[in-house]
Amino acid sequence: MDKQIKATGIRKIIAERMSESWHVSPRVVYTLSVDMSKALEFIETLNKDSEDKALKVSMNHILMKLCAEAMKEYEYVNSSFEGDTITIHDQINIGLAVAVDNGLIVPNIKDVGNKDINEIAKETNDAVSRTRKNRITMDDITGGTFTITNLGMMGIESFSPIINQPEVAILGVNKIVNTPVCLDGEIVVRPMMNLNFVADHRVIDGAYAAKYISRVKELLETIEA
Repeated sequence: MDKQIKATGIRKIIAERMSESWHVSPRVVYTLSVDMSKALEFIETLNKDSEDKALKVSMNHILMKLCAEAMKEYEYVNSSFEGDTITIHDQINIGLAVAVDNGLIVPNIKDVGNKDINEIAKETNDAVSRTRKNRITMDDITGGTFTITNLGMMGIESFSPIINQPEVAILGVNKIVNTPVCLDGEIVVRPMMNLNFVADHRVIDGAYAAKYISRVKELLETIEA
């Protein structure tokens, strides 16, 4: 016999918002493959040298910081579109999608652009912990200007996330895969990762989106401890 489940609470809200986003935003997906060698070395060194051994910086924290840095150059990525008005936000509030038992919640960290990686890591870890314990506040889930969703730990190598309205972009983060690449005429193995940048074409044109995600790639590939 078929099993029917009434969509209520968080699941109902998710269904409504995702349907709205799908119909409202003419979205385009831009995919780049990134050499994560420098970023992995950076994380390892940062955690090894940290005075706070309880604090572990992750790839999500690095991405939040670098996405914010790139937004300082490409401000339309940090905007929202409601009615006929584009609002470019002066504060970069980055949300991180967190899976919970009954759905998906996106707490956001305020003013990421003016915080260092350790501050971002502490606040993000706290927000994720409270989200999973159902202790999230309204302030945690409102005011976001950009979202990152990471399915890499689940083995996903490419996907197309849906924009969190009224934001105009979202970044999908994937699994790091050791991959043969051609470097200076030689075949070498590098830890490669796909970034899927989804942008609302009402606000962000193709060339602008390409420049933004290329800048994120450049920052990841040149980061130094």
